[in-house]
Amino acid sequence: MMKLKTILIILTVTSIAGCATNISNMYSGNTRPNSEVAIYSPLNRAHFNGPSITTTHIDGKIIKTYFPPGHPFGPYIGMLPGEKTVRITFQDFDNVIPAIIAPNLTNMSIRNFQGYYDVTFKVVAGKFYAPIFNYNLPQDKMMSEVCIAELDQTASLSETRHPQKYAACSKASIPPTEENIKVCQEINTKTGTVKLFEEACQGLISK
Repeated sequence: MMKLKTILIILTVTSIAGCATNISNMYSGNTRPNSEVAIYSPLNRAHFNGPSITTTHIDGKIIKTYFPPGHPFGPYIGMLPGEKTVRITFQDFDNVIPAIIAPNLTNMSIRNFQGYYDVTFKVVAGKFYAPIFNYNLPQDKMMSEVCIAELDQTASLSETRHPQKYAACSKASIPPTEENIKVCQEINTKTGTVKLFEEACQGLISK
C-alpha cells in the first residue's frame, strides 16, 4: 500500500537539478557525476488527481533489494548506461487532497491495479527517465500502455505528461494467479467495465 508520504513526494518533486541529494545509486563505488549516469524516477503521476504510477521491480528484483537497510533511498535512482527492465503498476486514489489537509477526518480509499507492465529500455548517460501512461494514445486508451519517458536531467516530471517520443512502451499483463482469474471472470460478466482491465484479462479467461 502506498503511504501518504509517497504521494506527497510525487506531488511536490519538481526537477532533478533541484533534488540532487535525493538520488540513490544502484551501482557500487563512489557517486559518479550525473553526466556519467542516468537518473530514474520510480514514481510518477498521470496528472494531479490521476493514478499514481509505481516501479516495483528493476531487472527482475524487488526495488528495495537494491537498497539494503541503512542505505538511503529516493525519490530518484542513479543508473549506469545499458539495458534495463522495470515492472510498473499503479494505484488510484479517492479523497487525496482532503486526506492530506485533514488526515484525522478523511480516509483515503485506494484501488490497486491487479496487473503490471514490464518495460525494457536502453539507459543513456545524462538522461532522465520516468514511467508514464502513453499520452500518444487517445485519452480513453492511454492507460493500456506504460511508457518510459526520456528527457534531459534538467526536466521535471510534469514534462512527461504530454505526447512525445518514448524510450519504450509495454501493454499491461496480469499474472495468472487464482485470485486474478477470479477477478477477470467477474469483470467478464459485467457490462461497462474498464477497457484496460478487459484487455489485460485476455488470455486468462475464455471470452
